[in-house]
Amino acid sequence: MSGNKIETIHDTVLKVRLVFFDIVHELPYEGPCRFGKGMELERQFDEMINNEAYKGIQMGIKFNLPEGVEMLEPKRYVNHTENWRISEEEMRKLCVGSEETDVYLASTTGRTGEMITEFAQMVKKPIIFVGNDYGATINTSAMLAKGIETYSLLSWKQFKQQLRVLRARKALANTRVLCVSRFGHDYSLHDANDSFVSLDKVTEVLGTKFRFANLHEVIDQIHEIDPTTNYTTPGRKQENINEEDMVDVNAVIDELMKDADPCVMERENMVPSVKMYKLIQKLLEANECNAFTANCPDACSTCRINKERFTFCITHSLNNEQGIPSACEYDITAAVSKAALQAISGKPSYMGNTAVLTLPDGTLTEDGYVLHFSKDHVGEEKWNALRGVPNMVMTQHSVGNRKMKGFDEEGARFAIRPFAYSGFGVTMRRDFDADAGQVITMCRFSPNCDQLLVSRGTLKNGFGYDMDNCTHGALFQIDDTQKFYNAQIHVGNHVPFVYGDYYEEMIKLGEILGLKVLAC
Repeated sequence: MSGNKIETIHDTVLKVRLVFFDIVHELPYEGPCRFGKGMELERQFDEMINNEAYKGIQMGIKFNLPEGVEMLEPKRYVNHTENWRISEEEMRKLCVGSEETDVYLASTTGRTGEMITEFAQMVKKPIIFVGNDYGATINTSAMLAKGIETYSLLSWKQFKQQLRVLRARKALANTRVLCVSRFGHDYSLHDANDSFVSLDKVTEVLGTKFRFANLHEVIDQIHEIDPTTNYTTPGRKQENINEEDMVDVNAVIDELMKDADPCVMERENMVPSVKMYKLIQKLLEANECNAFTANCPDACSTCRINKERFTFCITHSLNNEQGIPSACEYDITAAVSKAALQAISGKPSYMGNTAVLTLPDGTLTEDGYVLHFSKDHVGEEKWNALRGVPNMVMTQHSVGNRKMKGFDEEGARFAIRPFAYSGFGVTMRRDFDADAGQVITMCRFSPNCDQLLVSRGTLKNGFGYDMDNCTHGALFQIDDTQKFYNAQIHVGNHVPFVYGDYYEEMIKLGEILGLKVLAC
């Protein structure tokens, strides 16, 4: 695929800085809070201990930074003594560089809790303690009581996990969703009306921003014409597909046709959808966005999709492979939920219609009115195999991708098939059967952005690989489908998932965002 200049969520870097507080005793004496023998009571001994502890904590950080986290130059308050005087000058020196620091790891060799608290109040950044000792519990409880964002962790493993969660929060705040709409902005009554009720609220809670483009103006721009002559924007220069763009379009089609197993589309039927993918890439870059969603029913009912012979399906698949969360049906909530999963896992996600298939006792919910046409898509053999298997769920949309195991994955087996039975609309279909046994993690924000569903399960198989239309999906087993359904009715239909177990991290992310976590 051709490169682009889009700053993706995967590019987000969390910057952590160590702030270390020495304490030395000026005089050799023993008492209720100090004891030792000989040299252990001398100032030089304290200085030696401080230096060793300072080096040790730096090594601990260095070897426990997860991907996407950078360690900045540490800061150190030297020679604080038991006269308890705090130097304002030295404290200000510690604060230098706070504007580029996302989180501080605080460490000390003695009773400096009041200094750490004052420092935290000065920089107004999250503080982390690592290690199980009385000082951590003293300082953490005191700082939490003062409203300071503080985390006390028992191990370096927890440290890595917490940094991933904090990085995900920063990534959400750096997410800008390009929303291609026909009618409204916040959500579409004809598409995903279970999406966010207020995007202003989402920006307030998550920091995520939204940019908008009109559906008709976008569709005009797939034509290779003078970019100032579009019907909907005459005279205004737009991002129309041009001759240079068509080089990339043809390269993408060549790659898909060569690698697909199988590709059952004619080249001419692939061109319009891949042109739309290229156009969306240009619009993402022009609008400085790194996530995407567009109408489906609203767009379909214009009949322009049928006339132009494209769908957004392959756009979503290829966007997700490149670290750009991309969601069907103008489901802005799904796009932001995908961003959260990607930020935690470092992998692209998959989304679709999500429905419970079997109850905890293994009863199959066969009501065709509830499941619409899904039974036909799953196929008779796999459908019948569900009987008696407890807690099965399906997710179904024809927007699979090849990189579910990581952006550096060479690419899993996939098929290229049309969305429309008349032959147009490129869809990518991943072979989910080959990934049976894979643990997955799911999440979805609620419409009011005050709750977060978090769940995990085990992929059992897939369906629709050899079918056309929106028939592609995955079947997976979770702990309790009744509990899952009770949570899902508060968040909505599309529940994206990623490969891997990130259940605990997603719960922590919901908590630090101040959301009610619906863990199921």
